[in-house]
Amino acid sequence: MKKYVILMIMFAVISSLNSYSILDRINGNAVNNLDARTLSMGSASVVGGKNLFDTLINPANLSNLESKFGFALSGKYLMNTDNRSLPMYNSFDGYSGDGTYVSNVNIFADYAFGAFYQKTLSVIDLGVAVLHHPFVNFDSDYFEQVRNNQNSDDNSYPPIIAKNFILGSGEIQATSFVMSIKVYELASFGFQFSKLTGDSELENKIIWSDEALNIIPTLENTINYSDRNFEAFSTQFGADIQILNRISMGFSYSPKIEFDVTGSIFNGVDTLGVDSTVFVYTKYDTLGIPTDSLTFADYTIPTKFRVGLNYQPRNIMRTNFNLDLEIVKWSDANPLFDDVINYYLGVEHYLKHSIPIRVGFNYTTEFCLSEHESFTFASKLVSPSFSVGTGFEMLDKFTLNFGIELTNRQYEMLDLFMDSFYDYDELWANPQYLNFEDRGWENPDTVNETFLNLQTSIIYKW
Repeated sequence: MKKYVILMIMFAVISSLNSYSILDRINGNAVNNLDARTLSMGSASVVGGKNLFDTLINPANLSNLESKFGFALSGKYLMNTDNRSLPMYNSFDGYSGDGTYVSNVNIFADYAFGAFYQKTLSVIDLGVAVLHHPFVNFDSDYFEQVRNNQNSDDNSYPPIIAKNFILGSGEIQATSFVMSIKVYELASFGFQFSKLTGDSELENKIIWSDEALNIIPTLENTINYSDRNFEAFSTQFGADIQILNRISMGFSYSPKIEFDVTGSIFNGVDTLGVDSTVFVYTKYDTLGIPTDSLTFADYTIPTKFRVGLNYQPRNIMRTNFNLDLEIVKWSDANPLFDDVINYYLGVEHYLKHSIPIRVGFNYTTEFCLSEHESFTFASKLVSPSFSVGTGFEMLDKFTLNFGIELTNRQYEMLDLFMDSFYDYDELWANPQYLNFEDRGWENPDTVNETFLNLQTSIIYKW
């Protein structure tokens, strides 16, 4: 009875919580991994994947599922902490360190599920699967307060002048059909076809406080809102080949995806122009000149090619070493971006009673767009991640896996809400000491982001 209670609890928490970076609020946050075992092994599973959601990395992994029929549920708890700081100077104009002026921690919900069936036909194993899962997530939530400098030396909170928000919501969901063929236990080949649909809503707003409106009744809030709808089809191909008795090699290829995008935009009352206050980027040519609007811009997922090795040494207790290299052709999405190589490494070692210990590391690269003196340029962002996890079987047919991943990255960025927007002397106690000049790249913000990802998955095999 106790085991059934545990199982019910797992189903209760399987709806996942996800939190994503505001840096990717327009392009979205790709959901690259949905399996807890794979997460804890550094997301290295292009070959040797053993669970249903590994077919989303390489469809040939479907042939590695050692059962005739089964289903899987997946959920993850991903917490994003965004700390933004700015340089502080003393009265002698000497740099005295960075002061954190805003910190945001957000959580959002998501889920994934799928089922598979396999049948043996002579020397061929045929497998099919259907999965419904998130593909790109646009959720983001940023909030900061603008306060007066009055009473700041009296151990009390200065009054709020304005509240600034950047909100994003929406998701592209995928319904995927996967088929694989395994021949003579030596080679597997797989194919994936997906229908992708979803939407994205973005909102930027600056809301003046009642105290500010009492001082200057003519102040008007700034609210900008846009929505986009996405639709596309995608394909993926993969193979898994047994090279030697203990060494396997695999690869997967995902062509670029070009979405049909429709939408609308709403510009609320805009005193200074929201684009001068909140930087919003769209599609650019090689000279950094915008070629389309945010709402109706092209939306492209870049081409990905991934190759990997799996090695199983002669241990008494089973051990797996996985190594993946992934080429991402970011130039498909934006000509300002470079093509990159991502690295994934994972180890799984079984202890007594068939309890696995898994550790992993990955090093991935993406890009963000910035602006300087009307020139747009791309900055490279690297995200190293460390992960650990384990799992166990329950009720003979259920397998529960757990994984946790920690990612940290730091980069520089311009202030999201420029100081000149609040240049009203009446709102400040000592305006003569304040400088409302917008800070540029000579004095940018430092952004420190931490991602803590706790992932669970339940697999049922018959």
